[in-house]
Amino acid sequence: MRKIILSVAVAAMALSTTASALEDIKVNGQAKLWYETNDVGVGTDSNSLFENKAGGTSGEIVFKLGVTGKQGNVGFGATLYNTTDLGLTGEALTATRSDTTNSDMFLGEAYVTAPMGSMASLKLGRQELNTPFLFTETWNALPNTFDAAVVTVKPMNDLSLVAMYVGQDNADTNFKVDGAARTSIFGGALVVGALYKNSAFDANFWYTNVGNYNNPNTTLVTEDETLSAFYLDAGTKVANVNLRAYAATVDGSDSEKSTEAYALSAGTKVGTFDLFAAASTTTDDGHHSVANISTVNKKSFLPTEAVYTDGLYVAHPDSTAFKVKASTKLGSTGIALQVVDNSNDTTATKETTEFDLFLTDKFGDFSTTAILMHRSFDKDAEDDAQGGIYARFIVALNF
Repeated sequence: MRKIILSVAVAAMALSTTASALEDIKVNGQAKLWYETNDVGVGTDSNSLFENKAGGTSGEIVFKLGVTGKQGNVGFGATLYNTTDLGLTGEALTATRSDTTNSDMFLGEAYVTAPMGSMASLKLGRQELNTPFLFTETWNALPNTFDAAVVTVKPMNDLSLVAMYVGQDNADTNFKVDGAARTSIFGGALVVGALYKNSAFDANFWYTNVGNYNNPNTTLVTEDETLSAFYLDAGTKVANVNLRAYAATVDGSDSEKSTEAYALSAGTKVGTFDLFAAASTTTDDGHHSVANISTVNKKSFLPTEAVYTDGLYVAHPDSTAFKVKASTKLGSTGIALQVVDNSNDTTATKETTEFDLFLTDKFGDFSTTAILMHRSFDKDAEDDAQGGIYARFIVALNF
């Protein structure tokens, strides 16, 4: 970690000596408190709300500082993070919410950009990505980012073509996602995409090939393998309703059959209310979830996710999920209520229902989010002890 801090200092000195040659220098930052508590568990392992106990409380203060700029046609960006738990997690926990080392400092992003002719551009280095099977998740105290080379080509205004090589993400090197000990999940990936959008219709197609994949959360695949994954979504507007269809498949070289996922969603506005409904289903004979490979299936692109009932549930093989959401504003306060029900005929631990209430507001320069959750499970599910109330609070100061 001292090497990283030293590198940042050297980079800062180098930047100061060449500042006159740089253009468009922009600095942005955020200070954020992320805190969650729950009343779940059974017997001596049960928790109480706001109890400073391992498994019942997690929290983190994150300071983020980013800078972007350019010199001629070459651009650059860097994002520095510093984390601390400020004692929020108690003596029983030895790490912050995102499981970094307490008071850890590291570079979340460090990239350069450059044009490649009149229609193409390159982005090289550690960066955020947004592809269906390798993407940056922003729900946690810290986001995961990727070491990647991304080439984007725009042959016409309505069409973008993307090709990228993804080496690894910092969930393996800087922090763990969702608390599980992590080793390398994959040994490099090739991703290509075609994104089309006009005034009446849009569609996104992605193909992902992941080498040396090893999922530590499953016993179905016991050795490294190659994954091939396809994803397609398309949407249009009919009257006042936004309609979208989704299809995806993941196939492993060591798997007998692929996992397929299909989903539909519809959203509309009625008075001051935004209404949304979605349904999804996955096939029952696959060995892989149709979700984010880099975070071991934590989140997915399926429209049926809740806060905790996410890719680990709705994208798991043999899951069928339904989601209904309504949101509005009461004065300056945003209010949203959603319910997600996920059933699974082959894995009892995935049988769950979740209710979520979201409250968002802004007080001066402070943005606040409160999420109240209630989770329940099938009575035979091993996860039944996780049923109960969860409360998450996020306060952010952006500059």
